Amino acid sequence: MTKAGDWLSVFPQEDARVAVDALRKVWAELTTLSPETFHADAKEPRLTELLCEHIRSVFKTRTRLTGQWSYERRIGKIKQRKSGGVEIADRRRTDIEYFSDRYDPALELVFEFKKINGKAARRNTYVGSDGMLRFVTGSYSIKQPLAVMVGIVTDKETACVQPLIDLLKTSESMAALQMKPAPSESLKIPSFVLPKIAQFDTEHQRAAELAAEHGTITIAHLFLGFPVATA
Repeated sequence: MTKAGDWLSVFPQEDARVAVDALRKVWAELTTLSPETFHADAKEPRLTELLCEHIRSVFKTRTRLTGQWSYERRIGKIKQRKSGGVEIADRRRTDIEYFSDRYDPALELVFEFKKINGKAARRNTYVGSDGMLRFVTGSYSIKQPLAVMVGIVTDKETACVQPLIDLLKTSESMAALQMKPAPSESLKIPSFVLPKIAQFDTEHQRAAELAAEHGTITIAHLFLGFPVATA
């Protein structure tokens, strides 16, 4: 079994870095090219749809990678009905996903987007069942070692990111998110897996049926915003 600290030696880290960096750069382009539709007040699904379509249009001409981008890919679980037969339960849609079958196992890099500001309610959503927990106890990134949380910053970044880090260091959050007891072991600042791209990483234990070979998943945390209006 691959140890948690050794997984990067067999993971296509450079391809993941190129893909995430492309997403970051395309986001910045859209904030200046299309401010009428790509702005802080737009709904998350609209932002991710525009972002993914623009990545698709430029990705292969800008990089050497041949993987595919998708958004709102449907996933679910098959559940046995008491009356007989099966049905689909726990329906979800991933925000954006980058897929490449150049590797064994294939790379399935899922991006989950959540708006975040200086309010506690937004932070709680970011870490909760509709945010980070989808990668920890939910059905996202099954048997994948890495996923990406993208915070859509709608306030000053200092008012958004540090309070989130402080929340992730609390014993309550660490227990709910299945992180190791010591923050220094499960929260890496700056990011180790995506240096100079993501701001920090968190590592989480997963159940055997959800986990990669080494039993954990690492979430890289990336924060993207919008140009600040000037008078």
